[in-house]
Amino acid sequence: MATDEHTCQSIMTSHPISIRQHETVKQALHMLLRHKLLALPIVEEDGRYIGMFLRSRLVAMLLPRIVQLEQRIPEVARLLEVGFLTDTIADVQSRFRAVADRPVSEYAQTDTPILRPDTPIMNAVLFLYRARTYLPVVDKDSGQLLGVVSTWDILRRIAGE
Repeated sequence: MATDEHTCQSIMTSHPISIRQHETVKQALHMLLRHKLLALPIVEEDGRYIGMFLRSRLVAMLLPRIVQLEQRIPEVARLLEVGFLTDTIADVQSRFRAVADRPVSEYAQTDTPILRPDTPIMNAVLFLYRARTYLPVVDKDSGQLLGVVSTWDILRRIAGE
């Protein structure tokens, strides 16, 4: 299939770094750090796409549960702003140890928009604008992860690189 310069296939990063569904949160953390990524596509053993493991989801897992109430209960947000949060790095490390050996599939974000190779680049721009930084490109028939489109891919195209 010819690559149309206006489709996601023309700008995607092929063969992206991904993580298998059975691998652990600890392994995901090390991959995120080593490769300086904001997210990792989660795939089955045969490469079929399952979802995304997001750095922001990892950070959310490490915060005290009260922070999760912040959007639902305005008073909680005000308490957090005035220093109600007294946790230490040791507390965060303890929470990490509690989830470190869990499979990443338990934390997969499955509502991330999926791009196809023939998706117009402007559709990807819209999805990225809507607070995404990293989108999977998946084959419609096989479900195989083919690549990812990031804000960096879009910016490189804009810059003419």
